[in-house]
Amino acid sequence: MLLSFFGLSAFSQQNNNAVIDYTEYNNTESPNTLTSTLYIQNSITIFLPKFTTQVFNNPKEEANRTNRITMNTDYLKIDHSNKQVLSIEGFQAEYLLVKDEYPNLQWNVSQEEKVIGKYKCIKATTNYRGRDWVAWFAPEIPLNYGPWKLYGLPGLIVEASDASNRYGWRIEKIEFKNDTVFEKDFNTLVKVKSKTPISKKKLLEDLAEYDANLNAQMKQLMPDMGEPVNIRTGYELKYEWETK
Repeated sequence: MLLSFFGLSAFSQQNNNAVIDYTEYNNTESPNTLTSTLYIQNSITIFLPKFTTQVFNNPKEEANRTNRITMNTDYLKIDHSNKQVLSIEGFQAEYLLVKDEYPNLQWNVSQEEKVIGKYKCIKATTNYRGRDWVAWFAPEIPLNYGPWKLYGLPGLIVEASDASNRYGWRIEKIEFKNDTVFEKDFNTLVKVKSKTPISKKKLLEDLAEYDANLNAQMKQLMPDMGEPVNIRTGYELKYEWETK
């Protein structure tokens, strides 16, 4: 796979601004591949999906799919200086602005190395909300960010996955430049129900209540139905308030 790393000479002149494309692999029950972009402006990062491997029936729609924004993954904005995390997440047929806790990632940096593209990368591991994550970072690229919520290593995260390889990212292209995405209000990138964010904990409670009500209705219609088994399968499996 060809990795297009370029523009490193401009790094010191661009005030830590970069646009980084990742290929995102989801080896789930319905496997798919996304292209996601990490935008960096000083200490603020925005992580957005671009398009999926979904097959469209309309040829015109298929031709234009690289311009389509999808909600297969959450929109994510992190202000690392102020430790603020905002995301846009789907709930039923609407999108909500969600405020989350700033991730406190504790990395274990190993001595294991490998070359990705033309960069020597170092392996690091961490556990976050119930998943073990493996990241390969390039000290040669002095940005301590990466895809999704992964950050805090002394170099850009070039490749990352969870330990089971269910989810993963790999860099395709880096450009050191400004991007107009930072000129827009984050909550206008997608039409959200409310401009006031709800907490991640509240969102999960609302989702659990919705599922419980739906299951109760199904139980009335089908009394012999077994008890539902709710198993989390996303990036985050267990939250810090659930361990207290």
